[in-house]
Amino acid sequence: MDPQQQNNGFGPLSKRRGRSATTVAVILVVVPVFALVITVIIAQDKKLEKDYLLFFINGTGRLLLSFVIGKLLQKMCLFCEEVQHKETRYNGSLKKVLKSTFAFRFGDYMFFFLSVFLLVLIYAFEVKCTTFCHEKYFWLFCLNSCWVAMLSFVVGCREPSIVEVSQINERENKNVADGLAWSYYFGYLKLVLPKLDEQIGKSEEYRFKVTRKKLYILLPKNCYTFETIDKADPRVTIAGNLEPYETNRAGILKRGYGHTVYRVKMPLPDGGEDEPYFLVLEYATPLMSLYDMSQNAEAGLSREQRDEQVVLFIRKLKEILDKCPECENKYELVPFSGEHDQIADVLVKKIREAVMTIELEANA
Repeated sequence: MDPQQQNNGFGPLSKRRGRSATTVAVILVVVPVFALVITVIIAQDKKLEKDYLLFFINGTGRLLLSFVIGKLLQKMCLFCEEVQHKETRYNGSLKKVLKSTFAFRFGDYMFFFLSVFLLVLIYAFEVKCTTFCHEKYFWLFCLNSCWVAMLSFVVGCREPSIVEVSQINERENKNVADGLAWSYYFGYLKLVLPKLDEQIGKSEEYRFKVTRKKLYILLPKNCYTFETIDKADPRVTIAGNLEPYETNRAGILKRGYGHTVYRVKMPLPDGGEDEPYFLVLEYATPLMSLYDMSQNAEAGLSREQRDEQVVLFIRKLKEILDKCPECENKYELVPFSGEHDQIADVLVKKIREAVMTIELEANA
């Protein structure tokens, strides 16, 4: 099957990024060291072996130290900007400015202590590294740690790439899609899904017609949602509403959460109709926010970014719901290409596949 035809034409849903990049980086770190060791062994010269080792230790220590100094200078530049926003962004607290600007990760500390350890090791051996102590090499060290670091900062070389920003957002749940998925879950699905069976059972008209006690959630790829689904596909018509589930929420007394029952009818070639399906059906409402953001220049969300965020939204929502025991078997996510006049086909296909799966399991 063409990957773009997966999930009813929606396309493939991406998985979380793995650790391949880290693995490759480790290989690129280990290989040069291994090559150096092999070179020394092949040489079979004790003096050459010692010179190679000491030169490598000294050079690595100084390069690591220059990197740490460069990063510290970069943070000082950032501090000069942030301190001007002390009142508006940090409630007037200089401590918060310092804590925010000079935040170091484990890797930064590791680089610093490793560089200090290597340099102390060299001096402990009382080695005279005339190469690196020469005046012109001292200035080269200063250029590398200061001038090159600042130049790369000014021209934007130290800015994270699109992939790196995406990795950070994905790892720390900072994507727009992550926030929308969590909001949709805590503000709606976590409240209504556990009560869905009960609300269907309260309806004398639909308690037996709605045979699949699930909330079918439509997820169009283009994020556009119609006011009612029958305007998208005339074969999906409104049958009626379930009794609203009421609860006190956010200062609102007896806030109601309603569901609409839709009748899905499939015309037959002879002019008749197949047995209709009655489903509790709706769009995922947060997708309309993504669509509106992509249409508003001030929101800063391009169409390409929207297409990425909707995939992340579906993936995150599935991860959240899969871990919620109260929501188990109470929902069905229905991603599709965005061709709204195909909604009935997508729903009927999904229902028939589910029925076939149940029959196969029963016969096994």
